[in-house]
Amino acid sequence: MSTPPPVPALPPVPSAPPVPSAVPMPPEAVAAEPVPQAAPPPSSPDPFAIVADAVDGLREEMAALGDQFRRRLLNDREGRRGLDELRAELDHTRKAAEGRLMQPLLYDLVLLLDRIDRHPGIDGGFADSVGAELLTVLEKYGMTRIPVAAGRFDPGHQEAVGTVPAPRPELAGEVAEVVRHGYRVGERVVRPQQVRVHAAP
Repeated sequence: MSTPPPVPALPPVPSAPPVPSAVPMPPEAVAAEPVPQAAPPPSSPDPFAIVADAVDGLREEMAALGDQFRRRLLNDREGRRGLDELRAELDHTRKAAEGRLMQPLLYDLVLLLDRIDRHPGIDGGFADSVGAELLTVLEKYGMTRIPVAAGRFDPGHQEAVGTVPAPRPELAGEVAEVVRHGYRVGERVVRPQQVRVHAAP
C-alpha cells in the first residue's frame, strides 16, 4: 500500500495589529464637548401680520386704481371740452355761412313786405295774409320785425325821417308814427325803424 503525498504547509496568517486600549479622557474635556440640542419646533404664522400685509396690498391697489381713474377722468374732461369747442365753432361757422347765403334773400323779402305794407287791405285781404306768411318765413331764419311801440324816440333802433307838431308840449320827442318797419337779427339791427317824431310847437 502506497503512502499519500505530504500536504504542503499553509503560509502563516499575519496577525492583526494590536488595538490600542482606550485612553481615559480627563473630566474637563468631557464637559467642554458641546451637547447637540434639538431644533425648535416651527412657529405658526401670525394671523395679524397676514391681515396687515393684505390690507397694505389693498391700499396700494386702491391708490393705483384711484390715480388711473383720475387720469382717465381728466382726459375725458379735456376731450369733452375740446369736442364742445369744436361743436361751437362749427355751429358758429354754419350760422355765418347760412347768414351770408340767406341775407340777400331775406332783404328781398323785407322789400316785398314794404310793398305790401304800402297797400294794405287790397285784394280782399290776400296781400295781408301773404305778408303774414312772409313774416313767418323771416322769423324762421332769425330775422324779426322791430315791434311798434309808442314812447320816446330811441336812436338805437329808430331813424327819424320827419317831425309832427306835438299836440301837447309833454309829447315832444315821442314817436308820432312808424313810416317803415325795422328788422333785426337777434339783438343786431339790420334795418332801423323809420319814424316821425313829435316836435314842440
